[in-house]
Amino acid sequence: MNKFRIAINMAGAISAGAYTAGVIDFLVEALDAWYQAKTGNEFVPTHSVSIDVFSGASAGGMCAAISAILLQDEFDHIADTSKTGTSNRLYESWVNMIDIRRLLETKDLRNPGPVVSLLDSTIIDTIADYALVRGKPLPTPRAYVSPDLTLFLSLTNLRGVVYSLTGVAPGSVEETTFFYGDRIRFQTVRDDSTMPLAGGAYGIDLSTSKSEWAVLRTAAKATGAFPVFLAPRSLSRRQSDYTPPLWESRASAAKDEPPPVSPSFPVDLPDPFLTLNVDGGVTNNDPFNYAHDYLASIDPPAPDKQLETDPCRADRAVLSIAPFPTMESYAVNYDALANSSVLLALPRLFSALVSQSRFFGESLSHLMRGTTFSHFVVAPSDDELVESHKKTSSKDKQMPEALQCAALGAFGGFFERGFRAHDYALGRRNCQKFLRDHFVLPSDNVIMREALATLAPDVRENIVNKFRRNAPEGPDGKPLAYPPDSCVTGDTVWLPIIPLCTPKLREPIAPIPRVQMEGPSLDHVVGLISKRFQAVVSVMLNSIHHLWLRLFLRPGPWFIAHLSRGMLKQALIKELGDSYRSG
Repeated sequence: MNKFRIAINMAGAISAGAYTAGVIDFLVEALDAWYQAKTGNEFVPTHSVSIDVFSGASAGGMCAAISAILLQDEFDHIADTSKTGTSNRLYESWVNMIDIRRLLETKDLRNPGPVVSLLDSTIIDTIADYALVRGKPLPTPRAYVSPDLTLFLSLTNLRGVVYSLTGVAPGSVEETTFFYGDRIRFQTVRDDSTMPLAGGAYGIDLSTSKSEWAVLRTAAKATGAFPVFLAPRSLSRRQSDYTPPLWESRASAAKDEPPPVSPSFPVDLPDPFLTLNVDGGVTNNDPFNYAHDYLASIDPPAPDKQLETDPCRADRAVLSIAPFPTMESYAVNYDALANSSVLLALPRLFSALVSQSRFFGESLSHLMRGTTFSHFVVAPSDDELVESHKKTSSKDKQMPEALQCAALGAFGGFFERGFRAHDYALGRRNCQKFLRDHFVLPSDNVIMREALATLAPDVRENIVNKFRRNAPEGPDGKPLAYPPDSCVTGDTVWLPIIPLCTPKLREPIAPIPRVQMEGPSLDHVVGLISKRFQAVVSVMLNSIHHLWLRLFLRPGPWFIAHLSRGMLKQALIKELGDSYRSG
């Protein structure tokens, strides 16, 4: 029987990786319950799905890497986010382990050498060593996880890759270009693997998690290495990884099939060679294209290497987890002169670069058509928050973000465990609603129809009546429009792609209470920021060779730190907004 193939794309999120982790947790819990029910011959939908690929950038890339390993093992599903010491390495990493207090330690400054990041990245190393190992293996691998699971992580390669534009031309200047939007590909290797290791892929041998996993751990840390704040990471790469160039997608090259272009590396460059990498979100924060192109290439390949968008013919889809679709409003009375000042233009430039890295026109065009069934998105929503805001807030007060981790430019989750726990729980709640109301296909879909045809008529009727869903609606709440040749009519029966098969999973998850950061906790963090600042600047001053200049500058960090503590605290309080309580 054919399977509905799924790719899961996890966009960058900074501290809101907790939300992505919650979505994955509920998704796997639902899949586990469904497949257990099928094994027990219960009256549940009998079609099958296969998770074939993960892609991710930044925090999403770290979630993708952990998920690729975690799904091979047994682990706890976390409905109670007060728990600690669980076997869920996604939850432990994103809710219990990562924290600003650990990021403000000074362990990284004990070793000789330059300062490589404003924050102490030692905790990132600790999390990678904890999360990217085998746990308790399942007696039988999850049937819905491909034995050849592929993982793509977005990277920003600061060394770049050089390509010749003209070829070597004697007597003239050769024109070259550098490409920095890197990625790395992994593929799991199991006893039941059916595909050979793909060219360009690095193997993850699931029978061990020893030295050969070092590349995976380093790549996971690299994709989340937020520039300046977290330490960049060195990766040893093969020259062949860059032929064809990484800007070539199967989709864009479908018609012309251009010949592979190789980098113009120096002839004496070692192979493999070292690259220096920071956050993949800088160059591609939403690597939908990695997941789409791989899914389209799986046998049988999709026509024109584009996924089928019609609900009746779709046999595979990309599921994107996107924590940060913007809620920013467009200014009607924009003061161009005032916004030209250096103090305003620089942070705005940074914000523009981050937003642009999150923008991917190809996937957006699919979504805006409204009727695509090859790309689904789980994005944060909190209906109760919206209603509460309408009732209690003034008209000009901005609507709060659904994610509490969104505070402080998405670093807010690092400041307060309660923010991360809230967003993890919200991810589970949003995933439940998504699976129930949006991740659906017609009963006449090629995959659904084939499975239903194998059932006795009375069993088929029982399952359809029990699991049928309402027709999906567009963003405006109106029914979707379908082309004239579509199988969809007003009488079409819709069924879930991943059904909720237990009363516990079907019971609507209650609204997630929002939490606040307490004044004493913020005071403690401000003190740690002050100490970290002084320690970092002191190390930098030690690199000044001129003794008298070094001595002259030595008191500066102390004065700056103590004079600015009040202003820093007030700025943090302003950014935290309703998520802060002084008592």
